[in-house]
Amino acid sequence: MNRVAALIIMMGIAVSVNAQTEADAVQALKEGVSKTQAKDYLGAVESFKKCVNIYDELGLTENENRATAAAQITKNQYKHALSLYKQKKYDESIAAFQKLADYSKTYDDPDNLKKANRVIPQLYYFKGKSLLDAEDYDGALEALNKSIELDSDYVNAYLRKAQLFDEKEDVENFEATINQAIAIADQKNDSKSKNAATQMAGNFFLKAGADAFKKENWSEAEKHFNTMKEYKELDADLNYQLAVIHNKQSEWDAAIESANKALELMGEVDTKDAKVYYELGTSYYGKGDTAAACDAYSKANKGDYVEAAKYQMEHVVNCK
Repeated sequence: MNRVAALIIMMGIAVSVNAQTEADAVQALKEGVSKTQAKDYLGAVESFKKCVNIYDELGLTENENRATAAAQITKNQYKHALSLYKQKKYDESIAAFQKLADYSKTYDDPDNLKKANRVIPQLYYFKGKSLLDAEDYDGALEALNKSIELDSDYVNAYLRKAQLFDEKEDVENFEATINQAIAIADQKNDSKSKNAATQMAGNFFLKAGADAFKKENWSEAEKHFNTMKEYKELDADLNYQLAVIHNKQSEWDAAIESANKALELMGEVDTKDAKVYYELGTSYYGKGDTAAACDAYSKANKGDYVEAAKYQMEHVVNCK
């Protein structure tokens, strides 16, 4: 009888504990709601987790309150992560979205899992942009590479990475990165990003070529201008500069081609084409075609090139 009495007492205690535990679960749920309303999102997450854990310990995994609490865990974690992003606390936000991904797997929330996986690469991008603005190139490159690692089709990360190499005047890495951006934009039919990439590339090689031209580094200037042609059409002035570059390197046929292209793009002008005809005369003379050289120099005999053209005709080519 004593054993039976003891067993009855123990069962009564167990029933009492179970009833109290369910009440605790409901209380934790209420606390979570209250903390959500107060925008204490992390506190709300802990309260909702407590509620879920109690129901799981009881084996009441199908309980409606448990389902409500589980859904609120990911919702509040998302709100917390988003608030950190808005404050531009990128590292903290990345960690919070990674926690959101973990919770989404644990509590079976595919929508928020997809959201976290989409946002995290963007956060690394924004972190990289911020570091690039601060001229922390190593930190920016690390963040942008992480963004690309997580989303290899994220064209903005490639564009920002190309900007980094532009600022560092790293020609080789710039060209490789900008070509990746263009290829991805093509695959996604993203004309806006492709236009941005091609414009960036054109401007980069224009500046590189112009800098080399000023330094009279002719082979380097030629290389950059020729690369530039892959991204944008050369105007009359750039074709003229290519004619100069080719002449400096005794590349007569190439110089003639560039000069004629410059004249074609110029159309009818008064004296602006004199410099082009002067280079054309130099090309023909270098090639040994004195008749063509004289014809070109005669057309250069105007404006600022009168004296130079006359000298070439009278004392160098001996035009008649």
